Order: sequence, then C-alpha cells, then structure tokens
Amino acid sequence: MAYCSVFLYRVPRRKSEAFVHALKPIMKLFEDAGCLSDELLRPKDMSSKFGGLSLPDAIALETDEELWIEIARFKDTSHMKEVHSMVAKNPDLERLHSRFDLLISGKRVYHAEFESLQARS
Repeated sequence: MAYCSVFLYRVPRRKSEAFVHALKPIMKLFEDAGCLSDELLRPKDMSSKFGGLSLPDAIALETDEELWIEIARFKDTSHMKEVHSMVAKNPDLERLHSRFDLLISGKRVYHAEFESLQARS
C-alpha cells in the first residue's frame, strides 16, 4: 500500500528559485528519515483541458503566483508518523523551516493525505 502526503504551494513567481532551494533540504531530511520518495513538481501547463477546470482557478491563484506540488510517499500512516517523528528531532529542521517560512506563508500552503487503493482488494 502507498500513503501520500500532498502539498500545494502558492509561490510568487519572483521567489520560485529561492523556494526550490529552501524546500529541497527539508525534503532531504524526510528522505534520510525513511520517506519512500519525496517529489517536487513544477508548473508546466496549468490550463484547463479534457473537460476539467484549471487548478489555479480552483484555488484562486494570483497572476503573479505559480502552483507547485510536493508528493511525499510512505508505506502507510504509521510509517509517515515514524518519519515525521524522526525529522522533528533533527536539529537542522528549525533553521531550514525558518528560511522556507520567509518565502511561503501558511496561507499559501494546502495539504492533504491520500491512500492508494490499488494495493487493497
């Protein structure tokens, strides 16, 4: 089974490079602590297609913002909690988060957790 933690980040375009440089070390903390994978997806084509609506429209993205997506994968809920517990003990976490928080406020971050159905029968 796979368990995913998904983050949507509203990033000011002018800060996108700094955002990536601030987030990558935090993602590495999670990978080093046992996260199966942590992937950052940059925006490419955000227009509405295939009869669907545009995601930026759905979250009222400002014209000067980009929508970035992070997907962290874990074995299950307990594995995710174990990894988070290990990361929380890392002495570098506070320093890395403070740098990240200067770029993205909590009001610009959306989070949800998802469980894979394909492993269930």
